[in-house]
This record gives sequence, C-alpha cells and structure tokens, in this order.
Amino acid sequence: MEAKGSTLLKVVGYIFVILGIVSLCIQIGGLISDDIIGTVQGNAIGQMFILDSGSLAVGMLVSVVEMAAGYMAVKMASNLLYAKTLMYYGIGMIVIFVVEAMFYFQENGNVSWLAYGIVIVLSILYIIGAYMNKKEAK
Repeated sequence: MEAKGSTLLKVVGYIFVILGIVSLCIQIGGLISDDIIGTVQGNAIGQMFILDSGSLAVGMLVSVVEMAAGYMAVKMASNLLYAKTLMYYGIGMIVIFVVEAMFYFQENGNVSWLAYGIVIVLSILYIIGAYMNKKEAK
C-alpha cells in the first residue's frame, strides 16, 4: 500500500523537475545571449550585459536545486523513512525561493511575484505531502 502523501510528493516532484529544467534552459539561453551582446558591444553598455550574467548564474543554481528536490521527492515519496528529510527539503525550497526573490528584487527593483507565489505554494504542498507520510509512519 502506498503512503498517503506519496502521490502528492510525486506530482509536486515532477512539477519541480520540469520547472527546473525549463528554468535552467532559459537561464543558459540568457547567459549565452548576454555574453554575445556584451562581447559585440565591447563598451560600458556591453559590460552591463556581462555583469547581468551573475544574476543568471544564481538562477541556474536555484534551478539545479529545484530539480534535485523534485527528483528526491519522486524517489523518496514511497519510503516513509524519508518523510522528515523531505519536509526539510520543502522548507529549504521555501527559503531558497524567498532569498532568490529578494536577490532579484534588490537587483532589478521588480520580481514576478506570481511565479514565486506558485513555487512557494508548490513547496508548501511538498511539505504537506511529506508531513502526511510522516504522520503515517508513526
């Protein structure tokens, strides 16, 4: 018999993996285009595009963490022994998304709050699924 929260964890895990892959591809594309524009410009404006690559690197790191957390949710969802660990992963994801949103807000002055709201809600669902497994393990 499958644990109550395992289905929720698997669904959210797959969503995180898909979102992480899409986000990573977008970040890599942005990095390549910024570097090309910066190299072609060769002046102060071109250097601004190269400096923007730092924020894209932060986005890539968060995308990799998002994919890893999603993969772990899919792999560990059925095993009740990992419920507490998955709860910590969910809490860590919320912290990472909030820090990333603050980083982008500080740098750009605006953030897509809808996108961050969605991933934070997904992280909360991740925690709920892990909590349901933890309750069942007792």
